[in-house]
Amino acid sequence: MITAFLLAFSVAAAPAPAAAGPRVADDRATKDDYDLDTGGTARTIKIGKDGTFSLVVRAKNGKKVHAEAPLEVVFKDPKGVKPAKAKLGRGDVVDKAAASPELRTTLRGEKAGATTLEASVSFFLCTDSWCQRMSDKIAVPITVEP
Repeated sequence: MITAFLLAFSVAAAPAPAAAGPRVADDRATKDDYDLDTGGTARTIKIGKDGTFSLVVRAKNGKKVHAEAPLEVVFKDPKGVKPAKAKLGRGDVVDKAAASPELRTTLRGEKAGATTLEASVSFFLCTDSWCQRMSDKIAVPITVEP
């Protein structure tokens, strides 16, 4: 009788096996996990005058932009507008404590007409257990007026 009791107790106390089935993987970031917002960039600039370039990197879906990992914007041979800096980095972030970092610089209008300011963007998107380098491109239409 004691043996039957011990056997019944050990079976009842044993942990249940893990449920079989597909694992919900949250171990890879995609373009759906962030936004690159250039809404603060001047769309019209006069020749010889300055406008503003602004890029805000916003993480979504429980992810975050790593606050200390490299963050980079490299402009691609701009025509018609010239950024004050050809490459922006962590030092160009407006508010170092912001969850959604904003990089800002000035753009100088150089040649009249419609142009597209293109840049490559890279940053690290993270969860509490992993980080992943993300690379993307932006294209901002700008008109340079005489």
